[in-house]
Amino acid sequence: MTNRNHSARLFATAFSLPLLCCSCGERLTQLPSLPGAGLSGLYAGQAGEKLYIAGGCNFPDKPLTEGGAKKFYDDILVLGEKGWEKAGVLPEASAYGAYIQTEGGILIMGGANANGTLDKVWLLSEDGVEELPPLPKALEQAAWCGAGDVIYLAGGLSNGEPSLDVFSFTDGQWSVIGELPRPMVQAVAVMCGDDLCIWGGLDPVSAEALTGGFRRNALSGEWSGLGADITFTGSAPMGNCAAGGCDPEILTRALRLTGDEVQEYRLQPEEYYRFRGELLVFDSLSCSWERVVSSPHLARAGAALANFRGGIVSIGGETKPGIRSKEVWMIDGKL
Repeated sequence: MTNRNHSARLFATAFSLPLLCCSCGERLTQLPSLPGAGLSGLYAGQAGEKLYIAGGCNFPDKPLTEGGAKKFYDDILVLGEKGWEKAGVLPEASAYGAYIQTEGGILIMGGANANGTLDKVWLLSEDGVEELPPLPKALEQAAWCGAGDVIYLAGGLSNGEPSLDVFSFTDGQWSVIGELPRPMVQAVAVMCGDDLCIWGGLDPVSAEALTGGFRRNALSGEWSGLGADITFTGSAPMGNCAAGGCDPEILTRALRLTGDEVQEYRLQPEEYYRFRGELLVFDSLSCSWERVVSSPHLARAGAALANFRGGIVSIGGETKPGIRSKEVWMIDGKL
């Protein structure tokens, strides 16, 4: 392990993406599909000029509805001329962690596997995987974003329990800077000026999908409420973008099911779940979200987003509970 004093400043990336609004799929191009049974909860991004994915999970042997066991992966794949090729392995199998595109590569933070929640932080680059200082606690399904020389990580689960902590990473160090007003798992984080905003997600304590969110004043550390009509649970975030995600009414109902009701829920056709087939972009001036692309190919939960060749790539995700997609779609980002 190399123990360099990494600063988030080295990981600066562009968060503003020039996208032309459209209401159909003419701006989507299919790239080579993932090998195997498809993945969700994976990590993606560029290292150098190449598109990489890593980790993720699926049900390779039997479907979830037939009692299949979830498998976690450590594979690192790179998109080559002949499709996806093996490019290495992570130190551990991992899914559901935070990941952010950096100038140094793809920063992967936390996650989970069959043994529990992880506190690991890795930098995936063309040279391999470097281990960085661990998180202050094991964490999965947290919200994350970057601003200048700071990376933020908030909420999520730690070994099955909701975490309220908000962390910042700068100058190679993690710090706790506050607590969320309530549990938020699978939320999305963006910056509004200097203020950190956390949107959507689910609250496992009250068993509900959340709409709206909270804004943290950078000076006072106080939180104020934000309004929205959607949840970001299951959305794939990247910078000021989010794609896909769950329907709040359907998800809240699912979180409160018991016994045989759970199996009945899992057996419904794809259209029942109403996964959101949209790419949304956050406007920091109005502190609101704009729907800019609509396509059924984006109707996924647990997909990954990455910048690549001037556009945005949506990779994998669920089409319904337990069913992973192998599809990879490029969204044209040019005006």
